[in-house]
Amino acid sequence: MQDESPINIVESLFAYLSPFSAHQVHVWGETFATVEHAYQSARLVPGSEREEVKNAPSPLAAWKLGVKYKRDPNVRNPVFDKDAVMEELCRAKLAQHSDIAEILKESGQRGLLKIYHSDYYWGTGADGSGENQLGKLWMKLRSELSQ
Repeated sequence: MQDESPINIVESLFAYLSPFSAHQVHVWGETFATVEHAYQSARLVPGSEREEVKNAPSPLAAWKLGVKYKRDPNVRNPVFDKDAVMEELCRAKLAQHSDIAEILKESGQRGLLKIYHSDYYWGTGADGSGENQLGKLWMKLRSELSQ
């Protein structure tokens, strides 16, 4: 049976903290359309697959390609450190976009959660037991802003 419940498409400022938000990021001597494009590209060694991910038409397309190619040992970056890369990318986004700093400040001391049913590492997962590493990273960066 197909789910027919309504979908909330209203954006909030806090959605700008998503790797999918439309904030270009310049890192490693390159410009990426979004943090997601950069993150998925970093998973791969230089080559045509990496360029395909970098130039994907949307962050969702970059994610899908990254998931596809990360399984291929011929193109997978053997030294990829997902935590270090995501922190570098979020720091770059924060440094390059003043609206991100304002959004973090506006969040006060509230917890930041990536609530996504299938993501138990970067998010909370369907049952809330996920690690929420993206939320924790943004809270870390937020605390540094106030120092």
